[in-house]
Amino acid sequence: MSTREYMAAKLREFRKASGMSVIEVGKAVGKSDKTISAWEVGRGQPDADMLVHLCQLYSVDISDFYHEPNETLILTQDEERLITAYRALDDVQQSTVLGMVEGLVSGGES
Repeated sequence: MSTREYMAAKLREFRKASGMSVIEVGKAVGKSDKTISAWEVGRGQPDADMLVHLCQLYSVDISDFYHEPNETLILTQDEERLITAYRALDDVQQSTVLGMVEGLVSGGES
């Protein structure tokens, strides 16, 4: 899930948890209900000042709108070695390696 999608989902979640409609939120922050709806489906985002206003309205912290997608990802030493080696390759070599790996994963020939 992208940061934009995550923020959209959180905007919707916090609004619903507050018991407010998109019209009520729009009136509270000086935006149209269409703008609020657009934010909640990921078609645009509130600017920084508006995000602070929404935090106050929903009684949440600004960090609640962001996530760390890899916060629980722990790499093994072999995985770290593979990543380091891959990053040292040029574009053509990286493409070749990806093709080989995808072939192995799908069970086909590379």
